[in-house]
Amino acid sequence: MDIVVIGSLSTDFIVESYRTPEKGETIVGDSFKTACGGKGANQAVAAARLGSDVSFIGAISDDGFGEALKTNLKENNIFCEHLETIENESSGTAHITIYEQDNSIIFVPGTNGLVSPEMIKEKEMHIKEAEYVLIQNEIPIETTKYIIDFCFENDIKLIYNPAPFLPIETEYIDKCDLITPNENECEALFGVNYRDMIKRYPNKLLVTLGSEGCVYNNGTEDVSVPAYQTDPIDTTGAGDVFNGALTAFLAQGETLEAAIGYANMAAAISIRKVGAQGGTPTLEEWKREYDNI
Repeated sequence: MDIVVIGSLSTDFIVESYRTPEKGETIVGDSFKTACGGKGANQAVAAARLGSDVSFIGAISDDGFGEALKTNLKENNIFCEHLETIENESSGTAHITIYEQDNSIIFVPGTNGLVSPEMIKEKEMHIKEAEYVLIQNEIPIETTKYIIDFCFENDIKLIYNPAPFLPIETEYIDKCDLITPNENECEALFGVNYRDMIKRYPNKLLVTLGSEGCVYNNGTEDVSVPAYQTDPIDTTGAGDVFNGALTAFLAQGETLEAAIGYANMAAAISIRKVGAQGGTPTLEEWKREYDNI
């Protein structure tokens, strides 16, 4: 197995509007749709569409939303035998408002909050089959810590996308192979400017900067990998596409700098459509774009 993604799934409820309402205010929106999301699922879909063998570990409910989330993973050729179904709970949801080519999100964990260290322990033999494990912060932090410890102790390469931000001790950061916060998450994690921290974590700390691309230190100098400029329709999930694509290209043998550049391109393609997964490119779509630059 190339990649095991451990993380969240949710149904996205997406409203497009000319602005967000003030407290106590009702406004008329422009459109509404639902889509499959969750940072874990978004990243898994991106990695799978870009040619990697991907397995998913997480939890859904026995409600209709959960079954649709599982079906979506399967339709993207993601191995789901280790996706747990929990009865009498609600599946995860995300409530997204898109306005002025940006978004605001309320995430309700539901069954994602029940992904426990005990659940992970039951799947350790499967995790050991992975070349890379990819995790985020939409499952309980104690589970994230358990996964980091397990991968470190078993020499499994682990990529940690610390989003949304949750406090975590430095000892866990030190055990990761790659950490991929955005600029705000990096400052929240370490309390200082990201340029100070990338020197402290060469070839490990990758800081994403939106339209400015990604920066890291290669052990000798700071390296800025530019983003691919495009006209955005919806930036929801761009960071997830970046992380899934980064992991996919690394699993396929690319160097770190090349994988970052390729992941930047995948993220740029994704924001031309609405929805966290709606614009995620296939490998064929990505290659066409790459051939035209």
